[in-house]
Amino acid sequence: MNELEKRKRLVLPTLILSISSIDPPSIIIGMSLIEIASSFGVSIGLAAQIQSITSIMAIAVALAMGVLSVRYSYKNLLLTGLLISLISVLCCSFALSFTLLVVFFSAMGFVTSLVTPMVYSYIGEYYDTLERSKVVGTLSSLRSVSYLVMVQLIGYVVGDWEWRYAFLFVAPMIVLGFLSTYLVLPNIRSEEMSDEIGVLEGYRNVLSLWSALACLVGNMLVFGSWVGVFSYSVTYLREEVSLGLAEASNVFSMLIIGVIIGNFVGGVLAGKFGVKRLVVVCSFMTGLLIYGYMNVSSFVMVLILIAFMSVMAGIILTCTNTLLLCQVPSFRGTVMSLNSAAAQLGIAASTAIGGLVLSSYGWGVMGLTFCMMHLIGAIVFYLGAVEEK
Repeated sequence: MNELEKRKRLVLPTLILSISSIDPPSIIIGMSLIEIASSFGVSIGLAAQIQSITSIMAIAVALAMGVLSVRYSYKNLLLTGLLISLISVLCCSFALSFTLLVVFFSAMGFVTSLVTPMVYSYIGEYYDTLERSKVVGTLSSLRSVSYLVMVQLIGYVVGDWEWRYAFLFVAPMIVLGFLSTYLVLPNIRSEEMSDEIGVLEGYRNVLSLWSALACLVGNMLVFGSWVGVFSYSVTYLREEVSLGLAEASNVFSMLIIGVIIGNFVGGVLAGKFGVKRLVVVCSFMTGLLIYGYMNVSSFVMVLILIAFMSVMAGIILTCTNTLLLCQVPSFRGTVMSLNSAAAQLGIAASTAIGGLVLSSYGWGVMGLTFCMMHLIGAIVFYLGAVEEK
């Protein structure tokens, strides 16, 4: 632990860079749905299913990660994910058909399930309970800052050149994440590995605890819903609010700024009001705000609702991960891997159902769908989650 303490100052920046480097590919897809659909002659609804297919791939990998996190070090798994991400973006930039784009981008499902659980597992190993909410808040807020910058840059690249060039544009960031991870992070194995406990014991311990299950199901619903809103927002602003790509990118940036504020506020307020309480209240409020966001015709109201909705969502993103890290501490790698699977299942469901609802009923019903996912998630957290004292 002495060596871990010495590296603390470099570990968090490295984790932030590593996890932030896997976000840009999804930003490109979310911002370029219209251009991608036009390039390959498919509908926007079909183009949006790229994310659904990717999430389905991620579920299988995340479930396997419960075993892999026992057998292999966090560092090796993290490096593998970043390498796959680099290969994926390079292949996407040269995809000659929609089918090939789907195949190449689906590799990002592997990336998400390899990188995200390991980043949070490192936090669980390095920081104690009192520090964790602030560390998670810092990571989430700075990741969102990176997201904000990339939205602007990617919007510029897509608008002035083409969506294919955007994939090449983000490749250097992934290389930096890979190199910093290789040079800075030490090899850490999960506690269950050191105790030589059977690899399936982690699954049994996590799935037998009602509080852990409630956190997984609740996060599946609220995170899936929010990613659905995130994925469709630029398209919604362009189609329903009649904004150009540059204007939609600016409004979308406002949404990200709200998330950044929420990430920071969540880390600060968690110690004062309790993580579970914040998750429940903010999940309920976010659901209602999502419904309003996708059911108003006034541009001014859209801006107001985005401001409040995004701050609430940012608080949730910080607090749900903090709550998960205190569930079954001896099998933290397994918990975060199962959470990755649950989150990807939520994303797959929200993007798939969202696309179907959009094609059949329109944006208003899509807003109602995402609203209900948040409200049900709030109820699940309230009834089942237990916060570490």
